[in-house]
Amino acid sequence: MSVTPISNQIATIQVAKFGGTSMADADAIRACVAIICAEKAPTLVVVSACAGITNRLIAISESRTLVERQRLADEIIQRHQHIAEQAHVDTRCSEALQQLHQQLIDIIVAPCPTSTVALLRRRDLILSFGERCSSELFAAIWRQYNASATCIDARDYLSTDGRHGQASPDWVAMQKACLPLQQRLQAGDAMVTQGFIGSGPEGYTTTLGRGGSDYSAALFAAAMQAQRLNIWTDVAGIYTTDPRVCEDARPLAEISFAEAAELATFGAKVLHPKSLKPAIEHGIDVFVGHSRKPEQGGTLISATPVERPSIRALALRRNQTLLTVHSVDMLHATGFLARLFDVLARYDVSVDLVTTSEVSIAITLDEEGSKANGDTVLAEAMLTELQQFAHVNIESGLTLIAVIGNDIGHFGDISPSVLQAASPATIRMVCQGASHHNLCFLVDDRAADTVVKKLHAKL
Repeated sequence: MSVTPISNQIATIQVAKFGGTSMADADAIRACVAIICAEKAPTLVVVSACAGITNRLIAISESRTLVERQRLADEIIQRHQHIAEQAHVDTRCSEALQQLHQQLIDIIVAPCPTSTVALLRRRDLILSFGERCSSELFAAIWRQYNASATCIDARDYLSTDGRHGQASPDWVAMQKACLPLQQRLQAGDAMVTQGFIGSGPEGYTTTLGRGGSDYSAALFAAAMQAQRLNIWTDVAGIYTTDPRVCEDARPLAEISFAEAAELATFGAKVLHPKSLKPAIEHGIDVFVGHSRKPEQGGTLISATPVERPSIRALALRRNQTLLTVHSVDMLHATGFLARLFDVLARYDVSVDLVTTSEVSIAITLDEEGSKANGDTVLAEAMLTELQQFAHVNIESGLTLIAVIGNDIGHFGDISPSVLQAASPATIRMVCQGASHHNLCFLVDDRAADTVVKKLHAKL
């Protein structure tokens, strides 16, 4: 099945998001602009920072030495200036970049604040410069094809609760603020804005956390009642599994919202789970394509895909830890689970899968998704607390493999066939039942690729 080219579809409004690799250099940005110029529908563009810039900005926010901060800032400035020179940007863009770079330098040379709140506020402001600069570059290159193209500040439209580093949108305020944007797009205005950033109640810059640019794009799409959200990245859609593991992985022409959410949750890097939430809630189709190779098509995510196979794709998530808690006190007792999860919550540990028996609980923990108050995923202080009321066993070096599809729980032969294909690898945990769209199990990291290849051969 092939996806109808975007340029042939007429929509009231669309939102297009371009990621960091799509913004890597002048040629990459020019390819993105070509995609937008080919659109028939009014389109708001949302961009990430140029590839590698956000990591440098994070390093600046964490550096304790002025020399190091200045070195990193120089690298960022040189990178943006190089793209500007490559693209022969106009004076308007050059002056905007100069002002932004000077603002960044002013923050860097100023004394670091001492309070936690002020440090978090400073960090978010520093991180915002990546998207604020890249959006100016995009607008300048776009103006070479459309003289009216302009850059707008996302902080004027994306209102948040003010929580630094992981802000949540103020939906009512955003809907109201975006109404003029909707009208401007319908009137033919060409606009690009920033992903990842917003503004809190007091006017301070906030960031939306991991996957923030996709999330921003989805929020703008929902607020403006867009018909479609197009996410342009460095792969031609969503694949049946990770192409780095299986060379014969195939691009999927279509999947459902539920399948996409499962894939994003269990390791597919193309989409972040929270970016799908606004689209799902407002019935907005999502297209994922390759910004450098738009002719290859991509994946359309919708509520009603034509086909709904029992198994659609495989996802894997490495670096998982299995925590098993055993206590005879669990038997016929109340409050044990609450006590356990209270400890995990206080140490900011992200719990993934859970299975229980009469006297034990097995929990998978994602090392990347857990902070554990800055320590490893299992901080010693946390383990000490758990050991006060239970025996604790820890297994690391595991990979979570998820079989994604439809009505998996209704087909009795799927689980045995999947587990048989995983043989002879030792399966440490199996989880099925919470969702009709996945069957998950844990294997040793060293066996994971082989298991995925064997399962993929059966798709």
